[in-house]
Amino acid sequence: MNSEGTPKVEIPDILISAMAQEINNYDTVLHGVSSPLPVLAMSVARRTHAPDMAYVSGAGGVDSEVEQIFPSSFDPRLNRRCVAYFGLYEAFDLAQRGELNLMFLGAAQIDRHGNTNLSVIGDPDHPKVQLPGGAATAFLMPITPKVVIWITRHSGRIFVKEVDFVTGQGYNHRTEEQRENELVVISNLGVMDFKNDARVMQLRSVHPGVSREAIQEKTGFELIIPSRVPETPEPTSEVLEIIRQLDPEGVRRAEFK
Repeated sequence: MNSEGTPKVEIPDILISAMAQEINNYDTVLHGVSSPLPVLAMSVARRTHAPDMAYVSGAGGVDSEVEQIFPSSFDPRLNRRCVAYFGLYEAFDLAQRGELNLMFLGAAQIDRHGNTNLSVIGDPDHPKVQLPGGAATAFLMPITPKVVIWITRHSGRIFVKEVDFVTGQGYNHRTEEQRENELVVISNLGVMDFKNDARVMQLRSVHPGVSREAIQEKTGFELIIPSRVPETPEPTSEVLEIIRQLDPEGVRRAEFK
């Protein structure tokens, strides 16, 4: 609580609120594995500005009534009172038909073109770290109209000049048609997008208390930084209350430790 007795805004809250704002009403939205923050963002959007969005859970439920999040975003309790079960493999068909509007994805590395890596760190033939893999990333990322990448530790180890392995295709590995699809990156420092002719990463907003210089310093390549960069809006008291109701145990903070 702050001096006025209202809940203190934390970095996870800012990310969740910013992620929720990427969802439009009537969107069909999917999250995958290890996704407590997207589950919260999707739930916030449904309870505020996007009541008619279609929530497709990686756990298999469609439009379930999320009452509380858990460490695993595949927890069957997230399917409470869902209207249908939708196998994750069916999301591939949904996307192929052009009926998936937005997907949330994570990344161990991301580069200036938006390529993501969830496969290996180091030489793919002799990796330093073997990562879990991208599952549907390679298929879904280039064909989904909007993909939002969330990253909780903005650093030069994650924001790299060139990823060690392309799990998800950035703009330099897409067809002209696929280059029209939108990619947004939301980190613990700011929001980035690729809305320029070169389709390379640019700074859209900085989170409260973060400078443009601090973000550039923690990025392993040169960001496009406009002359005026707004501050990411803080979540409203309504959004903060929803987050706290859905996450009373503070699961949202785990990725930031």
